[in-house]
Amino acid sequence: MAISKTESRLVTELPLNRRQILGAAGAVGAMALTTSLTAAAQDAKKTSVRIAAVSYAPPFHDHRATGVNLQALREMTAQVARERPDFVCYPEACTCVARGFEKGIETAPEREPYVAEVGKIAKEFQLAIVAPFLERSQGRIYNSVPIVDRQGKLSLVYRKNYPTVQELRAGISPGTEVPVAECDGIRVGAAVCFDANFDPIAAELERQRARLVFWPSMYWGGQLLQHWALRYGFAIAVAYVAESAIIDMNGRYLAKQGTDTLQVRQRHLPPWAVTDVQLNRDVFHLDENQDKFPAIRDKYGPDVEIEVWEPEGYFLLASRRPELTVEAIAAEMGLETLRDYLARSVRLRNERLKA
Repeated sequence: MAISKTESRLVTELPLNRRQILGAAGAVGAMALTTSLTAAAQDAKKTSVRIAAVSYAPPFHDHRATGVNLQALREMTAQVARERPDFVCYPEACTCVARGFEKGIETAPEREPYVAEVGKIAKEFQLAIVAPFLERSQGRIYNSVPIVDRQGKLSLVYRKNYPTVQELRAGISPGTEVPVAECDGIRVGAAVCFDANFDPIAAELERQRARLVFWPSMYWGGQLLQHWALRYGFAIAVAYVAESAIIDMNGRYLAKQGTDTLQVRQRHLPPWAVTDVQLNRDVFHLDENQDKFPAIRDKYGPDVEIEVWEPEGYFLLASRRPELTVEAIAAEMGLETLRDYLARSVRLRNERLKA
């Protein structure tokens, strides 16, 4: 897969990276700038996270025969870094499948050297990176999604639980776990492409309280993902070569943009979707909670937002104050999150069946 004219233009217009800026600032200035950037990042993460989902696949490279080389990914990341994202997500298996899955399987690298190279890029630009690849491990090949934090450390690796029939025939092995972990202060998880058809994955992400889920893919996902976001209460970053997107936890698209977007094809905009996602909020059921709305509004007024989805019986409670967490409001007002309410319902049902 050759780099398009748009991508070529993007990767050659390299900005100063954080390391170069700090070097130019001098020792004293660099120290002040580092402190300022760190403080600003910590403050921002109290209520929101900035996400970039990139419609880009690097050209083919034989990572197994000649060693892992992610220079093309590094150059694209340099461009995306101008947006100052906290997380950057790339499409499904993007660094290995430019010549198809069969060739990708033949040339797939092992995890450690691959993640080490991703970590260098993440640390250089001080942002977390999701760079999906085909992973070679103990004689098997997995469609894997490593999430590396801004310090270059591996937070988790998700292996696609439900490869397509075509992938299975080609030799891809299914994963069996759905990990969730803290990455730069955010509980993150992942799923891949065809996984969107299987709600048990979303349910497991919800059970572990994922707040942000990365979904690298080879198609759009559409209403399947909107359902996941609304029902299971997490934001989703969709990375697909044709069009990437960010879906809010209320199921609404916040941003869509990729190589098939008209303004990108006309070279007016870059091939990525980027936006800020508010995270200081949660989804609740109206049952046993709606009668507490007056008390919440009386005490917190404009510091909180209550968004009701009457047909679904849900509502979203958000705090506008960084120091006031939704968890604290829920504990004070006796609110039960949707996930906890449904889990309690199942538990009580099972108890009744045994009675």
